[in-house]
This record gives sequence, structure tokens and C-alpha cells, in this order.
Amino acid sequence: MAYEVFRKTRVRSGAPAISIVPDGRIGLNATAVRILVGAGIKSVNLLWDKANHKIAVKAAHKSDKDSFAVSVTAKSSGSIRAKSFINHIGWAAKRETLPATWSEKDGMFEVVLPERYLGLGNTSDPEKAKTTVPANVSESRNPRKGRDCATTSRRFEDSRNDADAVQSTL
Repeated sequence: MAYEVFRKTRVRSGAPAISIVPDGRIGLNATAVRILVGAGIKSVNLLWDKANHKIAVKAAHKSDKDSFAVSVTAKSSGSIRAKSFINHIGWAAKRETLPATWSEKDGMFEVVLPERYLGLGNTSDPEKAKTTVPANVSESRNPRKGRDCATTSRRFEDSRNDADAVQSTL
């Protein structure tokens, strides 16, 4: 049997990058972590420029009530738990890794977000919120299973009817 070399689908990057995950994490690649560790940054403020679709991860004091802790694992990756921020900007992608630009002068990373992934979160315009929900998303979904509540109810009724049928034959 001949072996075949497995080719990685992801390429290691030497440039800083930030990943945004809708479960509430902002991931930092190894390059971004090295920059933050080198600058002695352990806490950050998250900034949102709605007009230009940009976020910034800026150095902050731990005592700042609006700061988020940066978790680092062996200087190879890092993350920021920021579910409230991700909901605030309306992030609507599964996971997206985006290039980040480091500003030494400002002590922050800047990231431009693709507009197509924004707008499903909190918005001050209720009409816009209604029109931005994808057509294939049911409003009555079971968040744990991802099923329509009506489907779950039908399955429950079917199982009750089956149990009643078995009980009546005994």
C-alpha cells in the first residue's frame, strides 16, 4: 500500500490575524499574541467603528471596568471572551479569520469586518432588524437542537401515540 502525504488546508501566517466566532470568542493567532505579550498587554478594550465596519483591540489597564482579559496559551494562540461585544456589532458569520493591522503608536490592532457579516445583532432600528434575518431561519427554533419547535412537538405527540398504542394492547 502506498502512502499519501496529507496536505494541510490552513497555512500558517506570519501576519497578525484575528478570528471572530459567534459563540463569544475573539481568537488571536500566534503572531498577534507575540505582539501583545511583547508589549506587556494583558487586558484590552474593544472598540467599534460602525461607519467603517472596523473593530480595534486596544491595550487597557486591568482596572478599567470596560476591559477584557486576554487569555494566552503558551504564546501560540490567544483569545478574548467577548460575547456581549460580538452581539453588539451584530456578527453573523460562523467563524472568520481576518487580517489585523498593529499600530505601535496607539497600542492596538485594527480589523476591517466584511459588511456581509454584520447587522443581525442588536440594532437601534427595529425595521432593519426584521429585514436582515435570513429567510431560511425559523423564528421558533429550539436553540439546543436547532429544530423547529413544531417539529419537536410532532415527534413528541407521535411517541406518545405509539406508547398509548402499546399500552392498549397489554
